[in-house]
Amino acid sequence: MNTIAATSPKIVWIFGCLILYWLFCMTCAVIGARRAHSAADYFLAGGSLSPLLFTLAATAVCFSGWTFIGHPGLSYSEGWPYAYAAFYALTIPLTGILFLKRQWLLARHYGFSTPGALLAWYFQSDLLRLLVVGVALFFAVPYLGLQLRAAGFLFNVLTDGLLGVQFGMWVLASVVLSYVASGGLRTMAWTGAAQFLLLAAGLVVLGVLTLQAIGGGERLIAGVIALSQDDPLRTPEGYSHYLALPGAIQGVRDGTQATGSAWTGSMVLSYLVA
Repeated sequence: MNTIAATSPKIVWIFGCLILYWLFCMTCAVIGARRAHSAADYFLAGGSLSPLLFTLAATAVCFSGWTFIGHPGLSYSEGWPYAYAAFYALTIPLTGILFLKRQWLLARHYGFSTPGALLAWYFQSDLLRLLVVGVALFFAVPYLGLQLRAAGFLFNVLTDGLLGVQFGMWVLASVVLSYVASGGLRTMAWTGAAQFLLLAAGLVVLGVLTLQAIGGGERLIAGVIALSQDDPLRTPEGYSHYLALPGAIQGVRDGTQATGSAWTGSMVLSYLVA
């Protein structure tokens, strides 16, 4: 610990906060395990999760490593046109408005606990149930791997290279596996709600600190204007690709051949829907 403290006080704060958070997660896991008296309690939390708790946990799942690494990085390199992709957040509640209440009514009436069970009953096909599970795994496994990779990268950067990316990945994977496997869905919901609060607070704090580091709103606007004036990449209308969409659509074979940038209106729309 003395060696770490001598390296940087920041690292001590990082480890201290992580240990406190992990203790919170493991405490939730112990409580969740004690309250899970059946398979339904473990996998479905006994159907007792409140809408607010579910919403907070689901939001934390959707806004993850992409929020802190992928989106800021691409916004920095591609400009405001890519930043419009953040409106993908609107598609999540939109799908909920269209489908979730109907799914909930069917599940409550017929006792379905998964989308696969509902589709298998409706189409009278167990093969479809397996297909739903396969599609879910095909998406979830790479997604989880990318999140752990992003977390390992943050570990590496925040500790000034003291911890490697692979080490951070495996440590986080071990912690997540421990509390998820121990506590079940109820624990996942509790920790997800806590992650949502940390996520929201982190975004606000980062925004305020960034604005202060720049020197205020006027300095920010002046810097953006200077950047746009020196930008060599221009849209078909002659505007900076950092600030303007390069049209609704461009008929090119790939994004590298686009004028200005690849983030046209149709590209942004297809990206946020996907």
